[in-house]
Amino acid sequence: MKPLFREGTSTTLKVSLDKEANHFEFSGKSRPENAVSFFEPIFEWFDDYCKFPNNETIIIFKLDYFNSSSAKVLLRFLVKLEEFKKSGHTIEIHWYYLYNDEDMWIIRSKPCHSFR
Repeated sequence: MKPLFREGTSTTLKVSLDKEANHFEFSGKSRPENAVSFFEPIFEWFDDYCKFPNNETIIIFKLDYFNSSSAKVLLRFLVKLEEFKKSGHTIEIHWYYLYNDEDMWIIRSKPCHSFR
């Protein structure tokens, strides 16, 4: 499976999705003009990955900031990850955020109760 890499910019996340290296990471700021179009290739890649996943999947989030449209898409992605786990796959989410960043804590905790 071909990896998906995107360099981060001042408005978009750095994305590293590499099945062979077992490395799945999102970092930086997410405030693209169109969050849906930015995340669509990520959703498509993950749908393909779900067909033949690794034995264990660890996804790392190191987000500095995200706007409301990114929050909606990220929440959709986290729900997709929860469904992946419920279908019997091993998955961990490592979500890094500043101690006092309430927005990051809230979105991280919404759908992820089953990942703890």
